[in-house]
Amino acid sequence: MINIKVQFSVQVSGGPQVSLPKEMEVEAYNKIKVAIEPQADPLVVEVAQGTISFLLIKSSLYSSSEGELTYKVGNGNEIQLDQPQIFLGTGAVSLLGTDLKQMTFSNKYPDEDKNKAEIEILVGRDATPNP
Repeated sequence: MINIKVQFSVQVSGGPQVSLPKEMEVEAYNKIKVAIEPQADPLVVEVAQGTISFLLIKSSLYSSSEGELTYKVGNGNEIQLDQPQIFLGTGAVSLLGTDLKQMTFSNKYPDEDKNKAEIEILVGRDATPNP
């Protein structure tokens, strides 16, 4: 088994602070790095097979309220990548749909060098799914 250690600390200005240390065991992980060029055709990324219980998506560039940087899972709706996104547990991952083998990323920013999005995806998964 492989341990994924997650540490969150959130503090509301002038308000409460919440810390969340979490350790998860997975059988395998995938680390993926891709570049999404501005105004290019959508890029299909092979994510993983099996049951995914951890998913982290981060980028060097994030979408504004205009939805320039998006992804979708299968034939699902586009999801705006406006902040780093982390899904802990199969319940949270299931919000993205039932088939996470592929994700399709789109970058609708103007075609300029500064608008290339460097995406990192970290997946924790079951390597021996039940048939």
